[in-house]
Amino acid sequence: MADLKLSLKNVHRHYLEREARLDILVDVALDIAAGEIVALVAPSGAGKSTLLHVCGLLERPQQGEVTICGTEAHSLNDRARTLLRRQNVGYIYQFHHLLPEFSANENIMIPQLIAGVDQAAAKTRAEDLLNHMGLKERGDHRPAQLSGGEQQRVAIARAMANNPGLILADEPTGNLDPDTSGHVFELLARSIKDHGAAGLIATHNHDIARRADRVVTLDGGAVVPTTL
Repeated sequence: MADLKLSLKNVHRHYLEREARLDILVDVALDIAAGEIVALVAPSGAGKSTLLHVCGLLERPQQGEVTICGTEAHSLNDRARTLLRRQNVGYIYQFHHLLPEFSANENIMIPQLIAGVDQAAAKTRAEDLLNHMGLKERGDHRPAQLSGGEQQRVAIARAMANNPGLILADEPTGNLDPDTSGHVFELLARSIKDHGAAGLIATHNHDIARRADRVVTLDGGAVVPTTL
């Protein structure tokens, strides 16, 4: 598959509870290419968040290979992993986690400034992303002045700020009503495809999952294709 943005091979992740070993991910293999959106649907406790954390370099697997945008992350030290994550991974959560004291524009500028982008360029990028999200007139508003759907659209724009190759989303529409959920997902999907990124989206919403290019689940700790 050409231009892979995410590749997992033989990934294992377990936790130790007292003297017991709890296997969460077992021999996981998953490839996602540029422009592709994969929905991850599985019961609570099956390991969806753990898988996203491994993909986003927030957790290390005990075994296996994790490659992000062509870079083998499993062999990197902590500093190099942080830089790779900052440059190539955008994360969206169920709750927007916007900084309440900053405007929508400023929330999108912050990850760019951390990455060393000039302030004027960061502001221009933030304005362009908000326009892409249909929020051109809301840039000066703080999160508390925005609706739930608007807050999540700003969170998506923030995740796209540094033009990452991989977007990871953990129940990104979980707090929204059905109509708003559909609209937000369409904007997320369009952003991923327009930017040539890849997306892995964990969701309990089967209607949302069906809009992805393919759907996978976790079965016995392994990623397997599924139909809804």
